Amino acid sequence: AAIFGGAPGVGVELGVRVLHHCFPRGSLLLRRLRHGVSRPPLQHWEATPSTPPSLRYALLKANVDEMELVQLGLTLFDAFGHLPDIGTGGRVGYVWEFNFREFDVRRDPHAPDSIDLLRSSGIDFDRLPRFGIDSGDFAALLCRSGLVAHPLSARWIAFHGCYDFAYLIKVLGNGTPLPDTLEEFLGLVNLLFGETVDLKYMMFGCEGLSGGLESVASTLGATPSWEVASSWLR
Repeated sequence: AAIFGGAPGVGVELGVRVLHHCFPRGSLLLRRLRHGVSRPPLQHWEATPSTPPSLRYALLKANVDEMELVQLGLTLFDAFGHLPDIGTGGRVGYVWEFNFREFDVRRDPHAPDSIDLLRSSGIDFDRLPRFGIDSGDFAALLCRSGLVAHPLSARWIAFHGCYDFAYLIKVLGNGTPLPDTLEEFLGLVNLLFGETVDLKYMMFGCEGLSGGLESVASTLGATPSWEVASSWLR
């Protein structure tokens, strides 16, 4: 379900309330966050396997501080792998896509290929400033929902999620720059999200698994049974 703000706060409040109602504390939460507008980052150098963690974090911080969140996707399931059906008796499973208003394609830094990819998956950048969700409203409602800062409420799963968590921390902090050090950043991740799992790193020890999430899912025979924009799976 794609959710735009409409009247300020209405669409996002409905979305977050539905998520909270379907998955109260104690449930299992899977979140795939579609962040920002640039991968690889906009900086003119890239991390390598030999790059120290502190410099990797400096690169992440420089890019997240500079760019705005465009889209955030939430996919939730319970301990049995069931998606929320919102009263359909299991006939339909729901996922959510929140589109934010702060990014302006005319002025904000971005990678053109990332913008083209988002456009091809349905993002209307001309409508975002007017109809997109205010990230501050979203952050306030998400905090009140109990899905963050409650370590026992959910397990957070990502795929190569360092940027995903970084952008969400920025939103929850009302646009405040990320902490100066990696240690402070990891402390915030632990405080806000509790237990986290990154499938990208888990698969390094699994023979035959490589590439992006779509490739891994195909190898494991876990292809989706619904239509998903390809940008979510890269």
